[in-house]
Amino acid sequence: MATLERISTRLFQFGFLTLALFIPFSIAGENIAIGFTALAWILWLIARRERPRLSDPLFMASVVLTVSALPSLFMSVNRHRAFVDWESYWQLLILFMVGAHIARTGVRERSCFVLMASAAASCGVAFIQRAGGLHVGPIHIGAEHRVSSTLFTMTFAGILCQLAVFGAAVAVAPRTGRWRPWLAIAVAMMFAALLLTMTRGAWIAVFAGLATVCVLLRSRVLMVATALALGVMLLYTHAYRNDQGRTLALDTIATEQADRNVATRLVLWDMSWHMFLDHPLLGVGMGDYSIEAEKRLAARHVRTTVDSHNIYLQLLATRGLVGFIPFVVYVVVLVMSLWKLFRGAATGSMARYYAIGALGATAAVLVGALTENNLDDAEVFTAFMFLVGIARAQLPSDRSANAGVVTPSLKGASVAAK
Repeated sequence: MATLERISTRLFQFGFLTLALFIPFSIAGENIAIGFTALAWILWLIARRERPRLSDPLFMASVVLTVSALPSLFMSVNRHRAFVDWESYWQLLILFMVGAHIARTGVRERSCFVLMASAAASCGVAFIQRAGGLHVGPIHIGAEHRVSSTLFTMTFAGILCQLAVFGAAVAVAPRTGRWRPWLAIAVAMMFAALLLTMTRGAWIAVFAGLATVCVLLRSRVLMVATALALGVMLLYTHAYRNDQGRTLALDTIATEQADRNVATRLVLWDMSWHMFLDHPLLGVGMGDYSIEAEKRLAARHVRTTVDSHNIYLQLLATRGLVGFIPFVVYVVVLVMSLWKLFRGAATGSMARYYAIGALGATAAVLVGALTENNLDDAEVFTAFMFLVGIARAQLPSDRSANAGVVTPSLKGASVAAK
């Protein structure tokens, strides 16, 4: 059994580092890393002969959230689409696997820095795209007006929002030491690439996350850096225009005639709200948003009807109150969990800054969810679960002596929720 436990530990280390490497780059790479981590977790349970500990409030909230989607799954006409959406609920497994084992296996800090380095490299690809592309031998990087690196633009922006906020929190930690300049450079690269995505909702989201971190840390350096970043963004929005020739400035959204993206969202939000009013209990069905939206379009024109471009309205429209209320409960339990970790972590410990970074990333995700279905994006949600897992992965030395906070060790928890 000792040999099996050592194998499990090595697989965990490989899986966590590989997942950190691929989050900003590759969907396939992510899935492979998650597979290795799941195998390591199973071997760990066999070696230790332990049963899952299922009393953690966040785990219970995850189970309730997952089960709450079943009615809208079975009532869907497009059962395939509904099942695909529901099937991705397993992703919360990432949070519990990372939270229970990444610190224990000694790769918490290394995984964090690999993640930041990989994000910086992904931003480098984005800069090449914006500069006109690169074609040298087997390397082919196409030119893009709205950069996306190796992902989709909205996915890329959704991941960068979280990583930039998390990285900013970690960069000001006292124990960061000689890595601080490199982290600061990585965060600056992520912010620049985020601007180049020309995704206004993501811009608002990243500042919501940074504001949260600034309030919790009370760091003058970070406050000044955030203020400078805001100034840069405002200058950038007035310097560039979108594909219709209208300015991208945030302060003109309410005064200019809406561009196609804004107009589409306004129509989708209106239809989503009325879907909920017509089907308040169970919604129209997880897989049937597009079907129902097409019926309600009438003479209105939109660029897409794939989803509502708003997580909260999407849940209300497709899952009704039965699916929406458990989601709200889950978010509340998650935030409370991170808050307790922040309050209980030893002053100056990395665990304290990881918790603050995760709280900031949560704020960014929740604000970004107002204009995008970011939590329905598997890659965005994987990044979020990984960051929260890092924050929840505390060792006894991370905690204050008088805090009385014990991080739940869900060595066997499995289930996921959006």
